[in-house]
Amino acid sequence: MRNIKPSLLYIGKIKTLKVFLAFSLLPQILVVKILSQYPEKVEFYFSQKIFPILFNFNHFFLKHIPLSLGDCLYLILGFYLCYSIVNFIFKYRKLSLKSLINLGITASLIFLIFQLNWGLNYHRVPLTKKLNAQKQYSDSLLIDLTSRFVLLSNKLHNQLSESDTTAIVIPYSKKKIVEKVHDNYSDLWESSIKIPKAKGSIFSLPLSYMGYAGYLNPFTLEAQVNMRMPKLNLPVTIAHEMAHQLGYAAENEANFIALVNTLKNKDPFLKYAAALFALRHCYSDLNKRNPDQAKQLIQELNAGIFKNLRENQIFWEQYKNPLEPLFKSSYDNYLKLNGQESGIKSYNQTVALLVVFYNENEFEFLN
Repeated sequence: MRNIKPSLLYIGKIKTLKVFLAFSLLPQILVVKILSQYPEKVEFYFSQKIFPILFNFNHFFLKHIPLSLGDCLYLILGFYLCYSIVNFIFKYRKLSLKSLINLGITASLIFLIFQLNWGLNYHRVPLTKKLNAQKQYSDSLLIDLTSRFVLLSNKLHNQLSESDTTAIVIPYSKKKIVEKVHDNYSDLWESSIKIPKAKGSIFSLPLSYMGYAGYLNPFTLEAQVNMRMPKLNLPVTIAHEMAHQLGYAAENEANFIALVNTLKNKDPFLKYAAALFALRHCYSDLNKRNPDQAKQLIQELNAGIFKNLRENQIFWEQYKNPLEPLFKSSYDNYLKLNGQESGIKSYNQTVALLVVFYNENEFEFLN
């Protein structure tokens, strides 16, 4: 039986397909840009319909694996990238047309998977619009909210400590904290997503030097947490990454959902951690507007609370390095490229959502 070789026409079609894939990145970017102009449709069709199905299917296979496959994926990609660079330097020394086409195909496929798996959530209807939250709110509302968190922080500190000068230590293991946050977590808008537990990142040390508390892997949709952080940092960080898993891509929205969930947690230690997190954000905002009022309110805190706040500061200070601003700048650009105009500053816009939520619900969970 004679061998049948591929026809020249077939080979030509394969090459045409590769060229098409290599140059498909620009049309993809254009499509995403157009979709970003229709957040209601992205919200309804992708965030509420398609994304939950993709997420639940994905985590049907991954949720029982304790190790983060997302971390492993990045590790493999890192080694492959280093190998490719070294191989290029010592072997090829210049880019061929074939190499450029393969590079274009890789970039196009990564972008496509990223958008279909997660990235389109950046263009859904913002929570600020759903809650009718305004970026600008009165000083009186901010002062009232900050005062509430001062009172709540003192109340919980007094409940958990015999002395107002003693720092609070969460008595649970970090693994137990993950379980407690997960078991009491709820989506405020009742999506059909079944969130698995967050996972400790094998990159916790690098994340510390980069200044990151955790991250969501957009390809495996696993929530990774920096487990080197002080325990008081963990509850809201875990809840924050879980909020991303619900499809809330904006950082201020993830912070807000994390805070509401953790403040509603029945465990007083976790609630205390959330109160301090919210207090830091409110104080920072108030200090920019009215430093004297901010200073007056913060002086009402128990001395032990200052020790807890100092623990957080000391942890991040020990990992400061010249490259940290570069990592932060890279993430800032990433957020802006995905439609988050404020970039990394969006983390600090949580207070606007808290203010409107406070007005509508009277913060019954702060009592």
